[in-house]
Amino acid sequence: MALQTELAKAGQDVQFSKHAMSRAEERGIEITPGLIDQIKGSMVRAQAKGATNILAMDTEKAFIINVPHGKVITAITQDEMKDSVFTNIDGAVFL
Repeated sequence: MALQTELAKAGQDVQFSKHAMSRAEERGIEITPGLIDQIKGSMVRAQAKGATNILAMDTEKAFIINVPHGKVITAITQDEMKDSVFTNIDGAVFL
């Protein structure tokens, strides 16, 4: 629940599903206000191109995001990305 508290303190409108919150916490992905801003920027850019479900990633972590609902669905670390196949996305954005 620390992640949810951090989001509330930051006053951000990006939502994390319960699944995404637990994945971020168990995988040691720190959700900072700067990262929230990057995620929001990714959603804005994806929405401008008409994407609805995106993979937003950098070299260390990735997030699957439902753009119309502003909701992060899951969080993944670099190690998990190596053998992953991402389905049901229609766009990818670098954070």
